[in-house]
Amino acid sequence: MPDSYSLPPRRARICRVASLTVLIVALLWAMAMIAQAALPGWTISCEGERSCVQTSEVTILLPERARSSMRHEPDALGEVAAYAGRPMIRLGLALLVLMREGPMVLLLLAIGVTLSRLGRLGHQVLAGALPWLRRGALAGLLWAIAQPLADAGRAILLFPVMPSAGRSIPLDLTIAGPALLLAVAAYAVAWALDAGVQAERDLATFV
Repeated sequence: MPDSYSLPPRRARICRVASLTVLIVALLWAMAMIAQAALPGWTISCEGERSCVQTSEVTILLPERARSSMRHEPDALGEVAAYAGRPMIRLGLALLVLMREGPMVLLLLAIGVTLSRLGRLGHQVLAGALPWLRRGALAGLLWAIAQPLADAGRAILLFPVMPSAGRSIPLDLTIAGPALLLAVAAYAVAWALDAGVQAERDLATFV
């Protein structure tokens, strides 16, 4: 027997609009990830009413302490750029970008599909959305773990060209800790809802 969960037409329409918005953000995030993987240090900045400008500064890949030290060593900027341009180093930086940003793209994609499934009219709406909610929770879990590890890996990769006064390997869990807890909570909610839907189905078979 199909589950009886479904949203009113107005709320279903809101979910579909939100789904489209999140999927567009996921696409933009994926494009930025590819650009950062192809060009180490790529970024885009928009200031006030001025048009947005694309830049590629490899120094932003360094930890904050190393960047502060390099302000007093201008010759080191060229050395970092040359080192980051080596084929194997560039490949390593690209892989770390994919490791850091890939789970976020998957998370946004899963959220978008979850909202799209919830926005459907008819039966089995919740049953269709829950698997994607679980996938989103797992993607959030991967992102929470990958973010600090990727930052530390990038620092290790660029360690030879860091100024001696600013050498450090950061392991910041300020964002990763809460993100990990939220991901676990989201997965637990999805698991509980899925158990409820399954229990309803099992009960219906005896009625």
